Amino acid sequence: RPKDIHLENLESVHWLSNSRSMSVCGWAVLAVAVALGYLVQANLGTLAYGKELGFAAAEACALHQLPTPCEDLTAFRPGALFAGGGDLWSTFALGSEQAVAGAIYLVEGTKVTPLPILGEPPKLVLHGIYFSARSRRLYGVNHDEATGESIEVFDVLEEDGVSLKHAGSIRSPLFANFALNDVVEGAVKDEVYVTEWQAAAFPAGGKRGLSSAPLELRLKRALSSPLTFFKVPLTRVFRCTVSTQRCSVASSARFVGANGIAISDDRHTVFVNDAPAQRLTVLARQPDGSLEEVSSFGLKHIVDNLEMTADGALHAGTIPFPYASASVCQEAPALSASKVVSGRRVSCGAQPGGLLEIGLLGTGESARGKSFVDGRQTDILTHDGTALDGVSSALRVGAKVVLGSPHAKGLLFCDA
Repeated sequence: RPKDIHLENLESVHWLSNSRSMSVCGWAVLAVAVALGYLVQANLGTLAYGKELGFAAAEACALHQLPTPCEDLTAFRPGALFAGGGDLWSTFALGSEQAVAGAIYLVEGTKVTPLPILGEPPKLVLHGIYFSARSRRLYGVNHDEATGESIEVFDVLEEDGVSLKHAGSIRSPLFANFALNDVVEGAVKDEVYVTEWQAAAFPAGGKRGLSSAPLELRLKRALSSPLTFFKVPLTRVFRCTVSTQRCSVASSARFVGANGIAISDDRHTVFVNDAPAQRLTVLARQPDGSLEEVSSFGLKHIVDNLEMTADGALHAGTIPFPYASASVCQEAPALSASKVVSGRRVSCGAQPGGLLEIGLLGTGESARGKSFVDGRQTDILTHDGTALDGVSSALRVGAKVVLGSPHAKGLLFCDA
């Protein structure tokens, strides 16, 4: 005959089972909390609260006033470069209709000249730009809502001075509103690669239009900052054919915010800067034009635009103190800070930036292509942010370093 099972024994078994369940749940919650804390702490590190850095003397830099910021620069010929004028911050906030029309400037020494453009391009709200010495073409990412997100293509004419001829526009269903960032020409002049820095489109009319945007878009935009903070890779690189305007996703690689892009002189290797991740990815061009990741490496600062120099190094505009960047100050003010660095006040409205030179070392070649790591990363110059708030691009021209910003008007010329 089986033994009697008393009620108190059943209650003990039930209590023990609940205790074990609560213990498992408790440990699970604790594990999630620890992991979240680790992620927060790790990502706060990229804001560089404790970084120390020296600055150029104030008298070494002079601002050339312009109607708009110049977010990107690209080398043209020895002693000269192009600058792309675009009223980006106003566009992102209020839409392109409210933006001041931009221009393309020729910079020779400290002389800055707006270039005449033949043809009828859309209103210029330029982001990243690239000049190809092979095809004599200038490409620019453009944010004009009236005609749509695009890559604008210009032929560079050099008869009786320098001028531009609008050769066409590239538009695609893949291009979300204000989501493109930077562009380079590929192996031939009929091929371009363009980065996507935003995983979610901006609403029509910029942030001002968010309240009337569809719920799905509002949710995506609300998640944009947290996803960036926690470094969730969602953005892409596209490959487009100029003559057909057909675009496709170029690579399986994903980025937190694919930003500046550069290409090697032989057009076999593409470099993509993932700014929020503070990392540079090396991609090899495959025979079909697709890109395959072959290596990557960390950067000493967050950087923005990239340019391949004649001697095979990369030049980048730096964001060494992200806690004072306009993005953090506007989108996540609780993470911003005001600190004294090398005797200068670093804070919102005075964000330092400069020119970082990134040497490249080849690490071999496989069936996929050449891989590279960084050889040496050298700060050529850092401005303290008092004359130009924030830097997105930086290049040498003659004896000067030229700095451009995504939101501060003009160009800053500093003694190299």
